[in-house]
Amino acid sequence: MDRWLTNAPRWLLLGALVCAPWAYGSTPLWTVDVLNVVLGICVGLWLLTCLLRRAWPNVHPAVASVVLALAAYACFMIGNARYEYDSLLHEFVPLTPLLPWAAGSFHRELSIQNTLQIGAMLGVICLVCEMTRQRVWRGRMLLTIAGTGTSIAILGLLQKFSHATSIFWGPEDMGQTFFATYRYHSNAGAFLNLTWPIVAGFVAVAYFKTAAGWKRIAWSAALVLCLAAVFVNTSRAAAAIGVFLAGLCLLWTLWQLLRGRLPLLSVPSTVVTVLILIGLVTTVAATAGLDTSFKRWSRFGREVNQRNPRLLATQVCLDMVPEAGWMGFGPGTFQTTFPYFTHRFGNQLRGRWIYAHQDYLQMQIEWGYVGSALWAMLVAGGIGYSLRRAWRHRATLSIAARVTHLAILFCLAGVLLHALVDFPLQVASIQLYAAMLLGMLWGSRHWLRHNHATSSRRASHRQQRSHFAAPRAHEAWVAQQAGARRESVTCETGPEAKDA
Repeated sequence: MDRWLTNAPRWLLLGALVCAPWAYGSTPLWTVDVLNVVLGICVGLWLLTCLLRRAWPNVHPAVASVVLALAAYACFMIGNARYEYDSLLHEFVPLTPLLPWAAGSFHRELSIQNTLQIGAMLGVICLVCEMTRQRVWRGRMLLTIAGTGTSIAILGLLQKFSHATSIFWGPEDMGQTFFATYRYHSNAGAFLNLTWPIVAGFVAVAYFKTAAGWKRIAWSAALVLCLAAVFVNTSRAAAAIGVFLAGLCLLWTLWQLLRGRLPLLSVPSTVVTVLILIGLVTTVAATAGLDTSFKRWSRFGREVNQRNPRLLATQVCLDMVPEAGWMGFGPGTFQTTFPYFTHRFGNQLRGRWIYAHQDYLQMQIEWGYVGSALWAMLVAGGIGYSLRRAWRHRATLSIAARVTHLAILFCLAGVLLHALVDFPLQVASIQLYAAMLLGMLWGSRHWLRHNHATSSRRASHRQQRSHFAAPRAHEAWVAQQAGARRESVTCETGPEAKDA
């Protein structure tokens, strides 16, 4: 019973990982609410098991401190809210804050919704920190991420092959920018770039450790499909980031080969394998249709001008940052406060802007300097902590640990780069996957550590190299042993032995 209760939140979390991107990317409000409830149950069950075991959650003290600080900050902004927004009258309704001299949210209801979502993601980070203690759960999390990402890529390619006008089971008014289960192609591209490096990691481990042939074929096919989906998807930012990450993967592989860290592979065979993969990706992408992507790239130069709405929105956000101050306007309040700063551009910024299309500026507006600093500590701290451990144990890390660490870093690098030009970190499904990977980095003390098997193998390799480096000494030692054996034989068969 205790084991069942311990594993229940973990299995539920894996189920949420599968369902979140398939539920229209968890972009509709009702899917976000369902996801928040499921993640809340996961975190609640996990804390209950800790209470029954009478043990503190096995979470790094730094991440626990930052998570509690972010939760306290959001709760304070809600409790000290200055306004509620009337969406019918389009005006702010003043409230009575607890501390009139302190900052507070400018839209209490939106801040509550956003805080519930952010709180669920922070709880996931802490839960994953403890799940990484066991190798089996690390493997299950990575397999779920890779498998779900591949399934989304396959769905998107099938839509392109069949020239679908909308998501197969969705409404007809999905527009022209949908891909797979995502209404907006840029979100789909960001999700694919957040998952395909994990698939590439499985491919690398399968080849480096001479896995079974069917595993190599299966993971290689999954990687081809994922990369083809990135390029067929019409998001230019996602395609550019995908090329950048793929280039980094190739450079790392060649560097490891040249340094002799991959003794089971050779440079010619690796080059041939990479060329075959590139050819397959190009063939699948061209068959699915790259004409729309080429058309969008051809318009890139004309769209980058002073009248581009996104560039104008960026200027508005830069004007809002000083007004937001140290504490910001409150979590989730961007869509409410943004229209009040667009007057100088007239009708050039038409429509409703829910997101800033630049996550870092939106974070600065909603969370202020204080909240943004806490978020930076959480993200950069996890990356820096894992890099420090990887550097400390670099001599004994297994190839699987190296590849896993690098794949997670590439995933997070892709989504952080994409956040410069769009809003991937505002999408619940992408938030969930980023939180999972960040939690694995904060829990890296359980898997980026001294590996006794690797160190013993390297010691034997060094001993062999030392023998080969001194062949003359080795030959002299062999001759000496042979001479000693001849002397012993002569003593046993000499005249004294015959007389006896």
